[in-house]
Amino acid sequence: MLALLTAGASAAAAIVYLAHKGNVRANWFAICQQFDSFCERISGSLIGSFAAMVLLIMLIFLSAFALARHH
Repeated sequence: MLALLTAGASAAAAIVYLAHKGNVRANWFAICQQFDSFCERISGSLIGSFAAMVLLIMLIFLSAFALARHH
């Protein structure tokens, strides 16, 4: 689950970067000037994805410590 969440967060980071900066070589223009609400929402979901990654890592460590303490 952590690998899937990390892959999703990485893909979202790439989309946020393209939305903010664009890519001149691929002829993709930055769209944040035209669609401010899209960029705000996708940036918020990126923060949520990375927060979920941190919470999942903490949950994994807590579970590992709980299992190690019982054995």
